[in-house]
This record gives sequence, C-alpha cells and structure tokens, in this order.
Amino acid sequence: MTENPTAETAFGASAPHDPFQAAKASAMKAAEELRAAAAQKAAEFRTAAESRAQNFRATAEARAADIKEKAGEFREYADETLGEARERFADLRTEAEKFAREKPLQALLTAFGIGFIVGNILRR
Repeated sequence: MTENPTAETAFGASAPHDPFQAAKASAMKAAEELRAAAAQKAAEFRTAAESRAQNFRATAEARAADIKEKAGEFREYADETLGEARERFADLRTEAEKFAREKPLQALLTAFGIGFIVGNILRR
C-alpha cells in the first residue's frame, strides 16, 4: 500500500503525514493569534491614550480659562491704578503750576536744588 498524504483517516479528516506542514500550520495559527492579541492591545492603548489626551485637554482648557479670567481682573486693576496715577499727576502738576505762579523765586531755587542733588547722585 502506498502512502497518500491526502488519505482519509477513520474519522474523515486527512491525516497530516508531513511534520513540517503540521509545524507550519501550528506556527501560522500562533501568528494569527499573536496578531489578533497585538491588534487588541493596540486598540486598548489607543483608547487609553485618547482618554488621557481628552483629560489633559480639558484640564488645560480649564486652567487657560482661569488664567484668562485672572488676566482680565489684573487688566481692570491696572487700568484703575493707571487712571488714579494720571489723576494724581494732574493734581500735582496743577499744584506745581500754582506754586510757581505764587512764589516764582522759591520755585526756581527748589528746582535748582533738586536738579543739583539728582545730578550729583547720577554722576556717582
């Protein structure tokens, strides 16, 4: 009797007579299982990464909104302070002009004295 690789066994399936074919089939099956497991893990990692990215984005947006709000508050405070400083400068200027008109000699000597002191300080 000759051996036929496609001969039927008693159970109706072909009997694998070549051990290399059996090893190849087993390796192919293992490779498919590994490929499926890798694809599943990749999908899990992608989902986890997307979730973390969304959480990070939400946190960053919330912090940016807080910073923007605080910057707006600071801008309002700076505008108020600048307005007050301008008012004070205008008042001081008015007072200086009034003083210079009432007492011109004293104003001139005061300006000279202040200039002399500032000049000596800056010279050092």
